[in-house]
Amino acid sequence: MSIKASGLLDFYYSELYPKLQELEVERKRVLKKVVAASVVIGITALALLLIFFSSSGDGAIEISIAAFAATAFAANWFMTGYRREFKKRIFKELVAKIDPSLLYNPAGTIPRTLFTMSGLFDTDIDYYEGNDLIKGKIGATPIEFSDLKVEKEVRDSKGRKHRSTVFAGTFIVTEFHKRFHKPLLVYPDVAEKYFGLVGSWFQGAVSGKLVRMDSPAFEREFKVYSEDPVEAHYLLTPVIMEKLVALRKKADTPVYLSFRFDRLFIAIENGGNWFEPTLFKSLLSIDVFKSYIENLNLILSIVEELNLNRRIWSKE
Repeated sequence: MSIKASGLLDFYYSELYPKLQELEVERKRVLKKVVAASVVIGITALALLLIFFSSSGDGAIEISIAAFAATAFAANWFMTGYRREFKKRIFKELVAKIDPSLLYNPAGTIPRTLFTMSGLFDTDIDYYEGNDLIKGKIGATPIEFSDLKVEKEVRDSKGRKHRSTVFAGTFIVTEFHKRFHKPLLVYPDVAEKYFGLVGSWFQGAVSGKLVRMDSPAFEREFKVYSEDPVEAHYLLTPVIMEKLVALRKKADTPVYLSFRFDRLFIAIENGGNWFEPTLFKSLLSIDVFKSYIENLNLILSIVEELNLNRRIWSKE
C-alpha cells in the first residue's frame, strides 16, 4: 500500500518536481497577496481601534474579530486557484501512485448521514462542509474518508452569534467484520486529564457506561463507553488497543472511534488541513511532500493495522 523510499524519490523528482516548480511560482505570488492584504487590514483595524479607544473604548473585540475574519477570507480567496491546481496536478497523482484503485474527488465529502451515524459528536449542527473525498478498498474492506468542518451556531453572554466548532479533521468510515450488538464509543482521554474526578464522572454520563480496559497505555489515551462491558472487551482486544495507541501517537492529535451499524468510524481531529497545499513553506521541500505521503499512509494503513481483512473477523 505504501510507497517505498526509493520509489517515492523517483516519483517526486521525475514526475512531480516540474509541476511543483510551476506551482511554487504561484505559491509565492499568492503569499505576497496574502501578506499585503494582512498589512492593509491590520493597519485599518489599528486605526479603528485608536478611534474607538479615544471615544468610548467599546468595540475592540468586534473590530479584532472582524479583522481576523477579513484576513482569513482574503487568504482563502487568493488561494482558490492555487489550491485547485495543487489538488488536480499533484495530490490526485499522489493518490493514484499509492493505489490506482482509489477514487479521489477534491470537492467530495463524507455524507452527513454517516457523520451522524457515528454517534461521536453533537448532531445539532448548522454548518457541514468537507472536501478531499477518497474511496476504495484495501483488500476486501471498503474505506472512505474526507476532511470535514462541522460547526454549530451559538450565542455568547451578550447574545451575539458565532460559530462553534463541533469537529474539524479527517473522518474515516470502514466496515468492521466482527459481529457486535451494542454501540461502542472511544473518546480521547481529555476530560479526565483536565478535570480529574469531575471529568471522570462527566465521562461516565456521556454515553453508556464508562468501561475500564486492561491496558494502562490505552487507558492513558482513551476512554471507552458501552452498555455491554463484556462486548467492549471482545471488540477491543489487546492487539487492537495496542494498534490504536500507536495510531494516536502517529497522528499526534485527538482520535475518536465508534463501532456502530456494522461500521468502524474514526475521526482524527487534525483541523482538516492534512491534504491542503502549503503557503508558508516551499512546495519544493521534500519534507513537505513526505508529510502528504505519511498522512495518507497513516489513514490507509488502518485497515491492515487493525486486521480488518483477516478471516477471523468474518461475521459468517
